[in-house]
Amino acid sequence: MAQTSDTKSGAWTFVLVVFVFSRLLFLTAGALAANFLPGAEPAGDPLEPPGILNYWAHWDGAWYAQISTEGYGARPPASTAFFPLYPLLVRLGTNIGGGPAVWGVAISLAATFFALYFVYRIAEKLFDVRAARAATLALAFFPTTFFMNAVYTEALFLALTAGSIWAAYVRRDLLLAGVLGALAAATRNLGILLLIPLCLEWVRHRREFGARGILGLAIVPLGLAAYAAFLWARFGDPLVFVRQQGEYWGRELTSPITTARDAWQAGWDGVKYLLDPATLFLSPDASPALEASNVLNIGFLILFLAVMAVGIFKLPPGLSLFSMILVLLPVLTPSSVFPLMSQPRFVLGAFPVFLVLGYLLSRSRVALVTWLVVSVGLGLALAVMFATWRWVA
Repeated sequence: MAQTSDTKSGAWTFVLVVFVFSRLLFLTAGALAANFLPGAEPAGDPLEPPGILNYWAHWDGAWYAQISTEGYGARPPASTAFFPLYPLLVRLGTNIGGGPAVWGVAISLAATFFALYFVYRIAEKLFDVRAARAATLALAFFPTTFFMNAVYTEALFLALTAGSIWAAYVRRDLLLAGVLGALAAATRNLGILLLIPLCLEWVRHRREFGARGILGLAIVPLGLAAYAAFLWARFGDPLVFVRQQGEYWGRELTSPITTARDAWQAGWDGVKYLLDPATLFLSPDASPALEASNVLNIGFLILFLAVMAVGIFKLPPGLSLFSMILVLLPVLTPSSVFPLMSQPRFVLGAFPVFLVLGYLLSRSRVALVTWLVVSVGLGLALAVMFATWRWVA
């Protein structure tokens, strides 16, 4: 009979071991790629910061690094699309000493550890220890989890969103859940979606949570509101970050049917680059990786939909709804260049996906091992591409 609960020390030990092995794996892959493989011509704007570990500050990471050192006045108003909590933490670190890449990686790694622990505890609460361990492994070795080493918000957002749900579902403390939710909303605007599962949990257990729970719910929007207030004072427009998604990144409201058609065509065009790995990994031109990413976008979206089809029946409704909106909302606002741009990262950010994966993979050791082998192989390839200035997601 499967064990249904774990001691606190047992959970911490398992998470620590998985954290160390998974992070060393992807950190090593990135270091080897950056030092021994030819890099593509950077297409990012701004470029990576100087100093060690700067190969983890490509693409969006370069934006966060620059905001952390120069503030939102560096490249206004496009810089406002990047929310403030993560670059603020990086800035605090650089005030002690060290560059933004070093502190960005350090903060991401610390957040990754807590994200893994929270996912473990939530899965254990909803299912059992076997599912908790499988969920932790599925998250730690997910193909795009190398972003949780990088100067990106993935790890921090995951830690705060999973932490908020852990506080509500496991600790039974909606006030703490609200504080963590507010921090998540100051990390990404979609952190506000935590109101969905938290409100539903309060409705189901309103006698248990009482007025303290209502206060917790009211705190969640404060992270987004505080950033909007800053933008209003600084730029005279509290929603300038929304407008920049359309003006700078070419996102606009589109029919999902149109998005699906465009994504399929873009994916078909990108297949030829997947069949030419020499060009994909060694060409100084970044465009092959950009084109090939359209295939990944479709694949990860299909994976998400398949997993959440099970999740609808296995997860609390609030977590399913939170995940669906988090991942599918960008489908309604596609990029004009890449219809499903960044879908692999959006799936990574929806932590309930890993709760379902944990449940499914824990039923078969063969399935778990097979999943991990495929996931690690793809993850290492994508980490190598990212570290050499090739677009992944």
